[in-house]
Amino acid sequence: MVSFSLSYPTDRGGDAARLLDDALTTRFGGENILVGVAGAVEGSADLRRRLAASAALIVVIGPHIPGVPEVPSRNLPDITRREIETAFELQIPIIPVLVGGAELPLETELPEPLGPLARQQYRRLHAGTLREDIRHLVDDLARSFGAKSENAGPVPAIRLILSAEPVRLFMPPPKRRPAVTIVYSTRQGDWVVADSSRPIRWWNPAIVARFVTRYEVDTSDHGADFHVRLPAKGGAYHFEASISVRFRVTDPAQIVRRAITDAAGLILKFLLEICRPVTRQFGPEEVAEAAAALDGRLAREVLVPEGITLYTRGTRLRLDDHARNYVRERESQRARRYLQERAKPRVEFHGFPPVAGAIPSLAWRDGSSSVGARRPPERLLVARAPAQVPAGQDLSVDVRLVTEGRPVHSDAVTARLENLLVADDGTPVTVTVHAPVGLHADGPLQQTVVVKPDEDPDPIRFGFGARTPGLHRIDVTAWAGGTFLGEVSVEVSVADGGPFRDGQLHAAPLNAAQARPGEVTMEVRFDGSRYTFQLRSDAALFAPVVESITNPPTAAVENAIKELQQLAGGGSRYNATMTREVIRSAGIQLWSELVPADVRDQFWQVGADMSAFTIATDHDVVPWELLYPLSAQRDAGFLVEQVPVVRRTYGQRRNARVGLRNPRFVVPPKAPTGAHEEIATIRAILGAADSEPITRADELLALINAGALGAIHFACHNTFSSDGSFIDMDGGRFKPALLAEASIRKLLAETGPLVFINACRSAGVAPTYTKMLGWAQQFMSSGAGAFVGTLWAVRSDSSARFATAFYRSLADGATLGAAALAARVEQQDDPLDPTWLAYTVYGDPFATAAV
Repeated sequence: MVSFSLSYPTDRGGDAARLLDDALTTRFGGENILVGVAGAVEGSADLRRRLAASAALIVVIGPHIPGVPEVPSRNLPDITRREIETAFELQIPIIPVLVGGAELPLETELPEPLGPLARQQYRRLHAGTLREDIRHLVDDLARSFGAKSENAGPVPAIRLILSAEPVRLFMPPPKRRPAVTIVYSTRQGDWVVADSSRPIRWWNPAIVARFVTRYEVDTSDHGADFHVRLPAKGGAYHFEASISVRFRVTDPAQIVRRAITDAAGLILKFLLEICRPVTRQFGPEEVAEAAAALDGRLAREVLVPEGITLYTRGTRLRLDDHARNYVRERESQRARRYLQERAKPRVEFHGFPPVAGAIPSLAWRDGSSSVGARRPPERLLVARAPAQVPAGQDLSVDVRLVTEGRPVHSDAVTARLENLLVADDGTPVTVTVHAPVGLHADGPLQQTVVVKPDEDPDPIRFGFGARTPGLHRIDVTAWAGGTFLGEVSVEVSVADGGPFRDGQLHAAPLNAAQARPGEVTMEVRFDGSRYTFQLRSDAALFAPVVESITNPPTAAVENAIKELQQLAGGGSRYNATMTREVIRSAGIQLWSELVPADVRDQFWQVGADMSAFTIATDHDVVPWELLYPLSAQRDAGFLVEQVPVVRRTYGQRRNARVGLRNPRFVVPPKAPTGAHEEIATIRAILGAADSEPITRADELLALINAGALGAIHFACHNTFSSDGSFIDMDGGRFKPALLAEASIRKLLAETGPLVFINACRSAGVAPTYTKMLGWAQQFMSSGAGAFVGTLWAVRSDSSARFATAFYRSLADGATLGAAALAARVEQQDDPLDPTWLAYTVYGDPFATAAV
């Protein structure tokens, strides 16, 4: 039986420590729980002997006693320092258990021998769920350190020995069946695999006397899915793995020799034996690296000693609930400490030490101040591909994450970048490439590297085969968990018999490379015949899912929007209950028909801890905001009711601030009813000076092209004709194509304004989602901080109330995503009006207003 050392302070551990002691004793036996009470006298030899016999040292850390001075560098709260130091010397795992709201000291607050304690994976016991937390902790210790426990869900037994019968004279020959092998046991204790081409003469007594039993062994292909818990580094937490395998018997004699009656149980045991050492190398915050290592270990066929060859079809690794909560808490702690440190000035002396009376230069952590200040180095996402290749030739896209100032190709295109926020122990960054059908991928389209503070990761290569002539665009994106960092695009021209010509290097900014806890992004790409989905989060990194379609969803989407517009316009005879059901059914149908089953399963895996949901898509007609996730066990409403939901379009910057300064208002002559009342209310919320609204198209365009546009709110109609989408203003039509210069020159990047097109129902001509998307793409690629528009025609009064609620929340300090969620929730007072579902928001869900 496994043993543990337990150390807890008698004055601070309280009931939690005593209950943990009781639970460990009940589970593992009193002789296997070696308690070292703080303050007890114990010789060094005895201490080393006790710890060496333990699988881990469990240290209970209670809260600080109010009124009693506490100096962690001298007095780690009532914990025997010798136990911890000795455990580090012996390389015994240490699991701090925090009770009563206690926190681990910072490494800088501890003496050098105790410093590593600050980096240990702790468990937390909460007062409200104390007994449940203790039970989970004890169960996890049993799983991590080899005590008998349940490690997998039930897997049906798979019989491999189909029959066994004694050999006798005149025995009938076995039936010839595919994928069944005959094995005989002999009187000498051997096993013989029958040769089907040489039948045995059962009338010959000498031959019959040689054998004892005839076995039929199943040698067909089998498949099974195993769901197992695998230990993380340190033993305090676990990963949950789903492993899908195929296998077949390749040594039937060995199956009989070992009397294997259940292949599933045998394979489960084997998988645990080979997977546990792999995941024990990685902590909970390294789930992506652990998944990659596990994939590498199981990528090739494996021979199980009992005579089975195993072929892994796929693995999926994620954190269990306790590990996910731990990672989220650590991320929050790091973010708080970063913000606290960033708020402090840092004094640096450059050159010779200052003489008396000299004024040292101040260097602020955010680089906002003064002479001699030094900023952390900036980073670039750099991609390079040949500009032209002959058809049929291979090519590669080389991607690098480079610190500014380090050498790149002479024709590199660079940009001034945000600082890349990198954790002390490195930050995983996932790079993904998206290429059209005409370029055939020769390997994985997604790779993860670790960016460390003082070094650049090795270059990444993505290989392709040039199949189809034409100009092909390859998009390269970088991600930290579900958080978008940056993107670049390269173009490759493929021609029959053409030359090979090198291309120039492209570089783009990498924003703060830190996964935001709970942020989930669903990438959706459509090439006319296939949808490619990829779900990304800080808890799991899923592979792309490709879904081929026979009929584009355009018509179905337009029909759904038409019905919602009728409801918004009051043209339906449904009552309130039926209206909700009609809208709900449209969302469920969208979820079940357009989102692949694998992506739906992935959504439920990460949904419990979701803090924001971003839809990354381009040139797509589907109103993804209408999604209503539903399963047999789960129904939490429309997606936009559950979490902040925003969009991002490719080419859009990630702005942490949305400009609300110097707001202007566009009210064309033919404005919707109540437009002037709407802008008066928004002026009051923003504290904006009274000014005449913009009515002329040339005045608006001049303001945009001058790069002087602040926040801008349109209270207007948006119309569509054969020429595309437009807003009818004095002096002509204002349309997305007029933003071409602003898009190329990024004229809105300096002010990063909010653009809100509150387009209400037009007389007989409804603005559609597809055409509103053109506005979003053009404004966001021009550098807007956020864009808000409607998916279908809405009521004038309802749209004004939505806008008011949105601006009020954003101006009061809510994030962009939270402001959208608050406006949607507030808009649901009329059950006959689906306006609250009609809005789409583009931008960073965590962005806040710059006022």
